[in-house]
Parts: sequence; structure tokens; C-alpha cells
Amino acid sequence: MITRDSLIYSEIRRWLTANQRSAKWLAREIGISYPTMMAVLTGRTRINTEVPRRIVEVIGSNPWEKYPAIPYCPCECSSPEDKEDVCQA
Repeated sequence: MITRDSLIYSEIRRWLTANQRSAKWLAREIGISYPTMMAVLTGRTRINTEVPRRIVEVIGSNPWEKYPAIPYCPCECSSPEDKEDVCQA
């Protein structure tokens, strides 16, 4: 299953590869440890909201906005419009 976190991580990896940089370089650039960087990129931690903002400043795009969090709906309605009209959740 493709998760939002994996899409965000892929987007950042794509930028790093295109610019011949590594996750270690990005961690040093924004002033955090490599393990903390990997925890943020893989979605294992969401506590530090400053780190994504600094990543966005370095890479020049915001994958967190590109792949927004969509609230879970148990009835699996297909769109917000459906939710208003059909969803019983």
C-alpha cells in the first residue's frame, strides 16, 4: 500500500538524487542528526514541525502540501461532496 509518508519520502529522495545530494547532506544542512532526518522522512515522528519547514526551504517545494492528509472515512466515500450527500459516518 502506498502511504502519504512514502510519497513524501519519494519526492524528497527524487530531489536529492536530481541534485546529487544525500539525506545525510540534507540533515547537516538543516542542523539535525541523520537518524532524526530519517524518522521525519519515513513518518515515524511528527513531533518536530520545524524540520519539515526547513526541508521545504532547502528543496524549494513542499511535498507535505502536494500530498495532503485526507481524513479517514469508514464508508470510503470518494469525495468531500459525496461525504456531504451520502456519507453516514
